[in-house]
Amino acid sequence: MRRPFMPALLALALVLAGCGLGRSEYADDPDYKAGHSDGCWTATSQVPGDPESITRNEEAWKSSEAYRAGWKAGYNACVIRDRSGSMGMPDMPERGTGVR
Repeated sequence: MRRPFMPALLALALVLAGCGLGRSEYADDPDYKAGHSDGCWTATSQVPGDPESITRNEEAWKSSEAYRAGWKAGYNACVIRDRSGSMGMPDMPERGTGVR
């Protein structure tokens, strides 16, 4: 007997199994949470070329793998600028301020 729902059920199981892949093994660690906060803050407030604008606990960065993992995850989750510094907007020379 053929079961037509089996491929769909298998696909659903694979999708649901993949949902947990983004969670860090350190997610409940206070160092991870502090790193995530610092990384996110840096991603949204860093001034390109100004190392003083990076928020990072250097001692925790050097000693805690959880802090480093959290900082990187927080930065990547919160970054709003693309590599060109255009905050995700396409580079359009005709783009203006919207004020006339």
